[in-house]
Amino acid sequence: MPEELKEQPVPFYLKPEQKCATKGLYEKAFPEDSRRFVDFYYEYKTRDNEILVLEKEGQIVSMLHLNPYRMIVNGYETAGCYIVAVATREDCRHRGHMRTLLERALQDLAVRKLPFVFLMPASERIYSPFDFVWICPHTELPERVRRMDADGQNRYLATRYQMFCRRDARYLENERAERAAEEGEAPDGKIPPYMARITDVCGMLRLAGSSQDQKRYLHVKDGLIPQNNGYFLWETFRGEQVVRRLEERPAHLDLDLTVGELASLVFGGFRICLSEMV
Repeated sequence: MPEELKEQPVPFYLKPEQKCATKGLYEKAFPEDSRRFVDFYYEYKTRDNEILVLEKEGQIVSMLHLNPYRMIVNGYETAGCYIVAVATREDCRHRGHMRTLLERALQDLAVRKLPFVFLMPASERIYSPFDFVWICPHTELPERVRRMDADGQNRYLATRYQMFCRRDARYLENERAERAAEEGEAPDGKIPPYMARITDVCGMLRLAGSSQDQKRYLHVKDGLIPQNNGYFLWETFRGEQVVRRLEERPAHLDLDLTVGELASLVFGGFRICLSEMV
C-alpha cells in the first residue's frame, strides 16, 4: 500500500506551553529565516496563534500555523486567519501529511464561521487543488504611513482599500519586533502574492458589498467543507447582504461554480492591501 494511503496520524492542536516544540522543525524547514527572525516568531507570533500538528512515535513530524488577524472587509470587521509555516519533516514527506492538516484546519475554521483564510504560497500548485486562488500582491506601505499610529493607519487604509488587516496595539508591537528581527537582512528576492480560500460561503457573501439591489441563486461546489456545498440565495437590498443556504435546488440558477471560482469572483471585486509576512 502506498505510504500516502496508509492510516494517517490524527492531527491535534498544541497547548501554549507545547508550541516551542515545533521550533526545530521550523528552523530545518525554513533555513532562509535567520535565528533572530525565528526567535522573534516564537516570542511574538505564537502568543496567540494555533499550531496544528501530526506526531509519529512521540515526535512532531508535520505542522501548520494559524495566525489570527482582525480583518476589515467593506467596512465590516471580521476574524481572519493567515496560514503560515506549513512544513513536514524531510523523512516524512509525500505521505499526505500536509493534506491531512490543511483539510482539518479548513474544516475547523468553517465550523467557527471564519469567512476566509489567506496565505503566501511557496507554490501555486500546492494550494490550488484546495480551491485557493490568487487575490492580491504584497503591498509595502509608504514609510510615512508606517510611522502613523494604529488609528491613522486604519483611516489611511479605509480610504483606499476594501480589505485589509486592522491595526491595533498588538499589531504594531508585532510589526516593530518583526522589523527589528529583519534589520540588516538582505531582501530574499521578490515577495510572492497572496492566495485565499473561502471557508464560510454565507459569511463571505455577507461581506461582499454591493450598491445595486440584486437577487441571485447560486450552486456552490466544495469537496472539503460540506456546509459550503449546495444551493444559496444571495440577495442585496439597500446595501444589505442577505445570504442563506437552501435545502432544495431553486427553480433557476444564476451561478453554478466551485468555491474557488466563487472566491475569484468575490475577491476580484475588492481593492486589497496585505503586507503581512507572518
